Amino acid sequence: MSLSFSIFQEPWWLSAATAGQYKEVSVERGNRLVGRLPFVVTRRGPFLTVTMPTFTHLLGPAIDPGVGKYQSRLARRLSITRELISLLPSCAFFKQAFDPSVVDGLGLADGLAFQDCRFQIFPQYTFEIDCRTSLESLWNGMNTTVRQHIRRAEQIYHVTTVDDPIQFEQFYQRNILHSKKQCRVVFETFPKLLAECKIRSAGEILCASTPNGKQGAMVFIVWGYGVMYYLMSTRAADINDTSAVSLLIWSAIQRSHAMNLKLDLDGVYSSGSARFLSGFGGQAKIRMIAVRASPIYHLIRYTRRLILPDRSDSFT
Repeated sequence: MSLSFSIFQEPWWLSAATAGQYKEVSVERGNRLVGRLPFVVTRRGPFLTVTMPTFTHLLGPAIDPGVGKYQSRLARRLSITRELISLLPSCAFFKQAFDPSVVDGLGLADGLAFQDCRFQIFPQYTFEIDCRTSLESLWNGMNTTVRQHIRRAEQIYHVTTVDDPIQFEQFYQRNILHSKKQCRVVFETFPKLLAECKIRSAGEILCASTPNGKQGAMVFIVWGYGVMYYLMSTRAADINDTSAVSLLIWSAIQRSHAMNLKLDLDGVYSSGSARFLSGFGGQAKIRMIAVRASPIYHLIRYTRRLILPDRSDSFT
């Protein structure tokens, strides 16, 4: 099964991110694969959850609606998506994010299909930079302050690639520990995932470091199907500004330009991240998140957040 519309739907990505433990449902029409929906099943206490693999920030259905008029293709996509949903295993909690712009915007129909099946649909915002234009216009499209930060960072850091996944993991976890937060990322499958990306020239780790070897920041970027994703980033906890990260995003923009790609800055999770990411000249874009929880699961999840607001919620 190879029907995919993003790197995250690729079987090799899913296998590497889950150590081969992902599942999927599929739909055929006349012996032709027309839809598939990958997922991971996890047990949380007495509950089964259906979600996305680690390091996979977008997933959702991969559907071929065929050819013809827009209305006909839309109707076929709705039908296939509903059928995929009907094949999902029974679970207490479901959550996936997907891109409604795929297949010329027909991905919007997925939200309708999930909503019809009593899922809640929530928006998630991101910024997308079309790097297929000139570098000059990309540079001029950024906020003046962002350009100043990049110029300052260029005087301090140089950008290199990091081949060792353990180096990225240790740097990430060290920065989280220093900030007194709890690391929610499980890196068990990260070495395999990075190795598979490198085999296919589909991802790399960028590092901003000083001439004496001090690491200022690192980012993990991946790409495929015309889009590069700014998937993960971390900066040294003893650095008070974001100039090193800004330099790495500019490096990702340059790489996207060289490969004729768009750059997705991968999600706005707070007003602070929105202000920071908006300065790079991208256009706001909406993803959709489909969620469904059983009443008892929802109650336990809500109660745990009230009682333990500062701890990682194992029911999320």
